[in-house]
Amino acid sequence: MPKRIICISIAIIICLSACVFMTSCGQLPDIEPLMDRFIYLIEESKEINTIFFGVGLPVFDRDGAFEQKLGIYYDDKLPAYNTITYYSPYFTVDQIKQKAEKLFSEDYLDRIYEGAFDGIVNSGNTYMRFYEFEGKIYQSISANDFELSERIYDYSTMKVVKPSNNEYINVTVETYTLGDAKRVEIELSFVFERGDWYLDCPTY
Repeated sequence: MPKRIICISIAIIICLSACVFMTSCGQLPDIEPLMDRFIYLIEESKEINTIFFGVGLPVFDRDGAFEQKLGIYYDDKLPAYNTITYYSPYFTVDQIKQKAEKLFSEDYLDRIYEGAFDGIVNSGNTYMRFYEFEGKIYQSISANDFELSERIYDYSTMKVVKPSNNEYINVTVETYTLGDAKRVEIELSFVFERGDWYLDCPTY
């Protein structure tokens, strides 16, 4: 009889432990201690979005009178690329990468860097948005064709959603753009690596 009681007790303990474990696994991470970091990443990513997906960096106008006077495009060695202006915040590929790597996950950056710096084969030609030549960075002339409308986020609506855990978090947040005031709910992903949280998705 005592053995049976002991076995039943052990079984109950195991069941209770399993229930506690399953309950804890089902709990979503608390957004409050992460909010400041997430907001920082999203807001800072707007500049990177412009660089990689929008008009890019400021460049000299190929047909501008100022540029012609200075002969900026005289003896043009890179006709498919524009020259970065003197007031650009970045002048080398490494400077752009240093900024991006403060915000985004390694996996996401690998995908961005391919088109931005390594080049994508398109119609038999290798296309890259930025090209570093003789110590200076140049930007593809086609970058001028892309313009992003700034996205505004209502952070009071941000909440953690499944699947999320201590190393990977998905959130939803209401947002709209300056070009379209209609609100939509989008999902963003963050990953914990290199000792901190980083964006694992685009924010444009």
